[in-house]
Amino acid sequence: MKTILSLFLSLLFLPTIYGHTCSKEVAKCPIDKEKVEFCVTMSMTTWGGFLDFEKQGALGSHYRELINTCPVCHYSGYRSDFDTSFSKERRLEIKSFLSQYDSLSIGEAQQCLIAGDLKLFLQEPHKKAANCYLIGSYLLRYDRAQNNLRLRFQTKSKNNFIRAIEQLEYEDSSSIATIHYLIGELCRRTASFEEAVLYFEKALTNPHQADWLQEVAIKQKELAIEEDANNLI
Repeated sequence: MKTILSLFLSLLFLPTIYGHTCSKEVAKCPIDKEKVEFCVTMSMTTWGGFLDFEKQGALGSHYRELINTCPVCHYSGYRSDFDTSFSKERRLEIKSFLSQYDSLSIGEAQQCLIAGDLKLFLQEPHKKAANCYLIGSYLLRYDRAQNNLRLRFQTKSKNNFIRAIEQLEYEDSSSIATIHYLIGELCRRTASFEEAVLYFEKALTNPHQADWLQEVAIKQKELAIEEDANNLI
C-alpha cells in the first residue's frame, strides 16, 4: 500500500510538461496519388502571440506542418485538402496550373504560396487563400534573406482578406472588426501606412468589436502614424 501511495504522490506532483506533439499521417495526392507525409498537431502549449495572430509557445513544428506539397506535381494544401477528389479533366487542369512551379525551389514557405494560389485557382473562399499566405509570412518572420517574399505574402494575404469582406465571407460583425484590424496590421507591416490607419479606424469604429481590440488597435494605429513597420511584434 505504501508503494502505491508513494507512486501516486510522485505522479501527482510531477512538474507540468509543456510541448508540442503531433501524429504522422500519410496522405495521397489527389492529382497523381503520390504519398505526402504530414505531422498533424495533437497538442501544443501557447502563452501569448504576435500581433498578426501567430501563436507563441511550445508550438514545435505546428505552423511548418500545416501545409504540405506533393513532391511530383506540387499540389499543396492542408491535410484535409488531400482527402478531396477531382474528375480526370479537372486533374489535368490543376496539373497544368501547377506546372508554373516546376522551376521553383520549394521550401516550407513556398508551399504556402502554392497552396494559396491553388485555392484561388479552384475558386475557394478568399479567406482560405489569405490564411495560407498569412502562415507563409509567419514562417519568414526572422528570415531576412527572404524579406521580399515575406512582404509579398503579407500583401497577398491583405488583398484576399479585403476580397473576403467584399464577398461577404464573414457572417458576424465581430469577425469583420477583427479582420479589419488584421488588414490594418498587414498594411503597417508592409509600410502601407495610410491604408493601415484607414483599416484600424474601421476596426475601432465597429460597435461589435471583440473586447481586446480597442486597446491593441489604438497602439498599432499609433505605430502606423509613426511609420513603424516592425514585423517582430
